[in-house]
Amino acid sequence: MDRSLKWRTFALLGVVALCLGILAPNVVDDPKQDLPSWFPFKNKINLGLDLKGGLHIVYSIDLNTAIVDRASEIERDLKARFNEEPKVNATVTAPLSPIGAVTVVPPDAAKKLEIEAFIKSDYGETVETRDCEPGDPPLAICFKVSTNYADSIKKSALENAVTTIRERIDNGGVAEPSVVQKDEQIIVELPGLDKDATAATRDLIARTAKLEFKVVDDGSTPGVNGRGSPYMAKLYVHVGSLTKDEALAEDRKENDPTEPLARQMGVYAMQDYWPVEDQPDRPHSDYFLKAYDRPNELVNLDEALKLGCVKKTDRARLATVDAQGNIRCDLKGWQVIQRYVAQTAAKDPSFKIDEAHQLGFEEEEPTTGDDKRPYWRSYYLWRAVRLTGTAITNASGSFEPNSGRPVVLLDFNRYGSRVFGDLTAEIVGQKLATILDDKVKSAPIINVAIRGGRASITMGGSDADRQLKDRDGLVNVLKTGSLPAPLREESSSELGPTLGRDAIDKTKLSFGLGVLLVVLIMVGIYRWSGWISVFALIFHNLLTLAVMAAFGATLTLPGIAAIVLSVGMTVDGNILIYERIRDELQLGKSVRGAVDLGFSRAFSAILDGQLTTAAAGWVLLQYGSGPIKGFATLLLVGVFTTITTNIWVTRFFFDWYIAKKKGSMATISI
Repeated sequence: MDRSLKWRTFALLGVVALCLGILAPNVVDDPKQDLPSWFPFKNKINLGLDLKGGLHIVYSIDLNTAIVDRASEIERDLKARFNEEPKVNATVTAPLSPIGAVTVVPPDAAKKLEIEAFIKSDYGETVETRDCEPGDPPLAICFKVSTNYADSIKKSALENAVTTIRERIDNGGVAEPSVVQKDEQIIVELPGLDKDATAATRDLIARTAKLEFKVVDDGSTPGVNGRGSPYMAKLYVHVGSLTKDEALAEDRKENDPTEPLARQMGVYAMQDYWPVEDQPDRPHSDYFLKAYDRPNELVNLDEALKLGCVKKTDRARLATVDAQGNIRCDLKGWQVIQRYVAQTAAKDPSFKIDEAHQLGFEEEEPTTGDDKRPYWRSYYLWRAVRLTGTAITNASGSFEPNSGRPVVLLDFNRYGSRVFGDLTAEIVGQKLATILDDKVKSAPIINVAIRGGRASITMGGSDADRQLKDRDGLVNVLKTGSLPAPLREESSSELGPTLGRDAIDKTKLSFGLGVLLVVLIMVGIYRWSGWISVFALIFHNLLTLAVMAAFGATLTLPGIAAIVLSVGMTVDGNILIYERIRDELQLGKSVRGAVDLGFSRAFSAILDGQLTTAAAGWVLLQYGSGPIKGFATLLLVGVFTTITTNIWVTRFFFDWYIAKKKGSMATISI
């Protein structure tokens, strides 16, 4: 055996071993628990809506509402401008027709020219002039949201809606949801949900992204810098925190909790200090709770169902409930803190949070110290919303000039600018929490009043790629957050698991019959060489399934059809090769020469056919949705595995057989 063939043998065996390793999670119920912790592969091939059952929902977005909302913002902005000194006695309205229209009636002709110049300067290409209605006053200035800007609003609203829905569903624990945009509709597929989960998910999808600004209560009062809110100070004392000397005496770590429940749940009480620019000798301070994610935590079954870490339909997981009614769950740090506060308040009602406050949570990634694990920290917030995303006219990504961290720059409308300026002037020295979907994105210290209608949000964390991704995602959310576009459910259809099982049974039968016929035909016509084709088909299917599992692809019924089709394409490629080899043998070529020429001359035909198939699959992938997308995905995977099988695997078996005979062959069974 020559050296090249030896290396190819090792390579083939390595690929087969890799494929088997990737597919191993599919033969166990729970890969995370049933496979060793060191095992590198955890992904399973997921079954799609048609095979597993679930829900198919079509949503539409009222995109005109987003444009009308933008016109209303311009109306509020102009009113605020005209009420400033020197005041302008002008009337501003936003008529319902045409969409995005605004009408300004100035007091006189001189002011009309001034207002027109101001509108052109402030709004630029975002608005365009329109014909006034017959009933409008002679001096009326009539304009509307420009067509180009309206199109950008619609595009942003659609993109953000898809992103927000997908994120919300993922956070809800739904495995492998499909959320795709088609024209002005959003198609959502949710496999394997029960009625309760379906209702909860529908409610989750219907909510729009919510941006809020709330003040952190650090105990500050007018003229007095905060030294921690009384509630958090009491909670800090209750949890306890070991000093350095106490930790050494007890052989524990500094800041470890002293209260038994906090120690058991891993909740730490911490203190925070920050100076104020104009009062360096009078720093603010505050208290907060800190907790790390706790995988495999033992919780009550009812609580686990509420947390979403187990589903009522998951019989395998429900079977792990112990005699006390507890089950293992992976908990986020903020859930750990919530559970601790709730259990503490149940024992002592004085720890119940009053209606004027709430706890907010932010995930932080330490950049210094020995422990680099990300953790969640709490903020004791005033519940009152001081400003919302509707006051934001624009959001853009940038970088902080000193640290180079990614930041999101926010532009407020006139109302938002005034409110934000007054708010920051009121809370100088305190923290202002920026909350997106009930999670704190940042809580910067307000050192001075921020006027001018612009603010920024600095991205946290230590991973630069994640910071950029978070920044771009936040920009997208904020743009649509300031221009809400309501979702409307157009249609929904349910596919029960019985139909899924029926489809699987029929598919298994058709797949089995197809493979059997292929084996009989190839072996019957090409004899020994037909068996090479059979072995190549086994490798082809193994590689196809491994690629699916590696990328977390979802298997649908059309996807199975694509696999069957790719089997046919693989056999077709082998037939082209075999017929070429036959032709060369009939022309008197040696076995080695016939095999070499057969593969060489069949390659162009195989490649042309597969490229044509790939082009059709790419078109289906780009413009299809749901089942069509699943078919296209598996078709493209099949193109890759077919070429690999025809050109590399089949050739390997021929070379291996010829090398084994050591050139003594006068002909070959083909």
